[in-house]
Amino acid sequence: MKPHWLLGLALLPVGYIARKVRNDPQFGAGAGAMKRGRKKRSVAWKMGSYRNLDKTPIKEDFSSLLGDLYGYLKATNTQPSKPLPIAVANTNSMVDPTKDYLTWFGHSALRLETAGKTLLLDPMLGEWVAPVPFLGHRFPYKDYHPVSEIGDVDLVVYSHDHYDHLDYDTFLALKDRVKHYLVPIGVGAHLREWGVPAEEITELDWWESAELAGCDFTLTPARHFSGRATGTRNKSLWGGFAIRTSLDHHLFFGGDSGYGRHFKEIGKRLGPFDVTMLDCGQYHDRWKNVHMLPEEALRAHADLGGVSLLPIHWGAFSLSDHSWSEPAERIVAADDKNVVISPMVGQRFDLDLVEKCKSEWWKFDDFVPEAE
Repeated sequence: MKPHWLLGLALLPVGYIARKVRNDPQFGAGAGAMKRGRKKRSVAWKMGSYRNLDKTPIKEDFSSLLGDLYGYLKATNTQPSKPLPIAVANTNSMVDPTKDYLTWFGHSALRLETAGKTLLLDPMLGEWVAPVPFLGHRFPYKDYHPVSEIGDVDLVVYSHDHYDHLDYDTFLALKDRVKHYLVPIGVGAHLREWGVPAEEITELDWWESAELAGCDFTLTPARHFSGRATGTRNKSLWGGFAIRTSLDHHLFFGGDSGYGRHFKEIGKRLGPFDVTMLDCGQYHDRWKNVHMLPEEALRAHADLGGVSLLPIHWGAFSLSDHSWSEPAERIVAADDKNVVISPMVGQRFDLDLVEKCKSEWWKFDDFVPEAE
């Protein structure tokens, strides 16, 4: 861990309290607002909070936290040594409305373009992944201006309310361009707190479906947790999304999830999937139940009946003590069925031409993707 990380950890409580005292809007809604917005009892709601299908302990005792700090102090190569290459060519060009395209912006942020519609999935396009602006800074990139490259947005989809998925700065930058939002139950309270009219928000429970922006969505279980501030832990739901486009591509966006039995159930009910987008980075022994190892992401992909796997939750921020490129290296090494695709950050690709996304770009300084 670099010295600025140590300073950030030391100042985190101070910054958090200062922002809470002045009621900083990025914390979103409180538990009361989430409760008032709940129209019905969720299948995941038990004893005053949302629960996972599987028991999901997280080590949060003092000795575990000290162990984390020691691990971070020893960690090396958690940040790229030089700015990462970005695929900026053709990102503003017109796309064929008879094709579906994906763009990965790093971490878990994606754009889906389908039948003339633009959808964003967990658009964390900001610089910081913490409630205070000095912890969790984005990796350096050679050229990175995704917000300016995105025009009008038909739908924004959030998998849960953590800072590295529901980013307030990105929300503000895109707010006037967004027509509608799709979220799990409870997450809509944050959006209403930030001025989004209730009629522009659709909230789903696990296994509920909605048709929006020309696509069919089903919210599926995930093994994770939620909360943006003290008192909101597990007061909003989390999940993944099964997505069927109007052009009949079947996608699965997993958000954040540890491995669990839910993947086989999702595959049985809603699979198979042309492309799965699964959490495979920022793993750690302390939170092994809520984030997958790269090898577990491959297992989940098989459970889902996936054809191609796009690893997400890596390539933008260092939130654990492994090296920055280790998630990609491990998942490619374990991929004995050649299912993993690896687009560069910012690379728009045709879902019918995923074979163009097989280069291990993180190993090279001058890799340029093929045009879509």
